[in-house]
Amino acid sequence: MTSYEHVSVLGDEVVRAFDIGAAFLVDGTLGLGGHSERLLERYPNLRILGLDWDADALGIARERLKRFGDRFECVEGSFAELPSILSHGGRGTIDGLLLDLGLSSRQLLDTDRGFSFLRPGPLDMRMSRSLMTTAWQILTHSSESEVADIFRTYGEEPQARKIARFLKEKIEANQLPNDAWQVAETIRQAAPAYGKRIDAATRCFQALRIVVNQELGNLDRILGSLKDVLSPGGRAAIISFHSLEDRRVKTVFHQAAKGCICPPHVPQCICGQGPWAKLVNRKVIVASEEEMQENPRARSAKLRILEKL
Repeated sequence: MTSYEHVSVLGDEVVRAFDIGAAFLVDGTLGLGGHSERLLERYPNLRILGLDWDADALGIARERLKRFGDRFECVEGSFAELPSILSHGGRGTIDGLLLDLGLSSRQLLDTDRGFSFLRPGPLDMRMSRSLMTTAWQILTHSSESEVADIFRTYGEEPQARKIARFLKEKIEANQLPNDAWQVAETIRQAAPAYGKRIDAATRCFQALRIVVNQELGNLDRILGSLKDVLSPGGRAAIISFHSLEDRRVKTVFHQAAKGCICPPHVPQCICGQGPWAKLVNRKVIVASEEEMQENPRARSAKLRILEKL
């Protein structure tokens, strides 16, 4: 996919989120550059630094956004490393941070990446080729109980143990090759979908992707850095796509706006911590019905925005 077929979710909402006179914004999940393009078009004085693990996507985004000249630059790297990236570049704090934690259409359609089970291809799932461990290696080198814990913890799959046992039996009997489509079919054999239950393969693939890319750990790292990287009045806008991510974002944002960390049973604050930020949207922002019809991927997208005091 060399065109820009991927449609960035909540595009209008992201543009409005940074209507604060921001001068320097980091797009921490640049992808193919859809959100950055809209922001650069809307705000003529805005400069953007784009980050992405995926070198191929970075090349496409660089070509797409070169018309903005020195208002846009990009670096291959993880948003979890943002403090050191800013420090190394002598950039200081930023006026805005955007994170879109979902996969791009390009990643899903690339059969060599293994993110999707719609087509045959190796079960890789690495967002960066620099990562050492693939999803297939996790399945083959982990014990049955470890695989079950992964599916249960990161995929919230209720039949995790049953699926893990079936997969390991097939792998150990050399009856399951390194193929995303066949792994998904084997998961479905172990736990068929009934009624409105979410496909077990979807849950398990999510779990494997999270572990391969250390997604929750990286999210925790950037959330813990927000106070330091944002300038006063700067905003962080984060789009998540599943409950494990959104729960973390919501908790950190609410804690930043609350300040006090005293236990609920303490009648009067003794910690002395005040809020360092405010919630821009107390109610989570979701896609409109029109956008969900045009782009089904937007159905699970949730946007939360925080502003540093």
